[in-house]
Amino acid sequence: MGVLAGMPTGADLAAALARVDRAALNGFELVEVAKAITRQVAHYQAELLATVAEVAYCPPGDETSPAQRSEYPAEYAADEVRLALTLTRRAADMLMGDAYTLVERLPAVYEALRSGQVDLARARVLDQETAALPEPVARDMVDLILPVAGELTTGQLRVRLRRLVIEADPSAAATRQRQALARRRVEHGLDTDGTATLAGYHLPPDRAATAAARIDTLATAAKQAGDTRSLDELRADLYLDILNGVLPTDTTPAPTSQGGVELVVPLAVLAGLCEQAGQIKGWGPVLAEVAAKLADQQRERPWRYTVVDDKGVVVGHGRLRRRPPAGVAALVRARDRTCRAPGCRTPAHRADLDHTIAWQDGGPTTAANLGVLCRHCHGYKHSEGVTLTQPTPGTFTWTTRLGHTYTTTPEPP
Repeated sequence: MGVLAGMPTGADLAAALARVDRAALNGFELVEVAKAITRQVAHYQAELLATVAEVAYCPPGDETSPAQRSEYPAEYAADEVRLALTLTRRAADMLMGDAYTLVERLPAVYEALRSGQVDLARARVLDQETAALPEPVARDMVDLILPVAGELTTGQLRVRLRRLVIEADPSAAATRQRQALARRRVEHGLDTDGTATLAGYHLPPDRAATAAARIDTLATAAKQAGDTRSLDELRADLYLDILNGVLPTDTTPAPTSQGGVELVVPLAVLAGLCEQAGQIKGWGPVLAEVAAKLADQQRERPWRYTVVDDKGVVVGHGRLRRRPPAGVAALVRARDRTCRAPGCRTPAHRADLDHTIAWQDGGPTTAANLGVLCRHCHGYKHSEGVTLTQPTPGTFTWTTRLGHTYTTTPEPP
């Protein structure tokens, strides 16, 4: 099966996959086949998009027409695809949009899709997160991120690319944000299961983050007070109670513990000396002015902060107006930022601190032997056949029950 990993996508890989006898393979080998199939599917997705793009430039004709192309795409080209592939109008428009974006606007992404380096979901993230940029800038951003795009989940890719886009031109990013804020709105409606959705869009990130943090704090306090509802149920009920003017009383925590938002921010941003992006823990990158504003708004509240230098190294962590904790727990959470399982983005403050080498097996309670794991991944670590090591502080190597190895490194600044 090792030959599949190095085989380029296309006819040869398709032929090799057609000869695979799954019943004769062990678990390790089946995973290798799944990876090869994923690359081949991406290849066919790219071929479909290239074909759809060509359809857009075909003049009217029939099966006897010559292979001619128009200078401009046809206005109703998506309808030709819609009827042929039995798609909704929206799905056909999306397919035609993907074809234009990846074949013409971002050709490097198209080639990465065709070679199986990325799949269509990641390709769409690359498109969406650069859509507001001028084409040359968008291509530059794509060139920077493509070498690692296939190793990131769509969520990780979106966060990484969003930071690059902000820092490529902070003033342009600020202008786009102001334009988007003008479209802020609340939407509501019934769901198919009889429930309802009530959500706000294009909200100011600083106010949205503090509002979410307040709901989270109230829900946690209620849970600690003995409420039997789950945290998700509590958050949803409190959200509606607050909007309906029903203020919580017996579960309201003291003012000193309300609305804390954790920031990762370069020290120079707080000093007003640079426009490097900050990050709201659990949310993602934000403009420097938003991070600085959020820090300033919380001067009268205790809030957790992480200050990094120009290389992204953590130089401070703690609570504003309180002495930083002496223990290593805060340092480990600041270092790891999210669960250290591959692809998991659960924020550190919602995750467990795990001894990489179990305490009962002699593992010390030090930063070099501690790591952030969400409850699910913590359980997965202890499942049969799975091993986890921490060769250097903040670097975690996982070996799955089928023998595959994955390594996560400290989050980039």
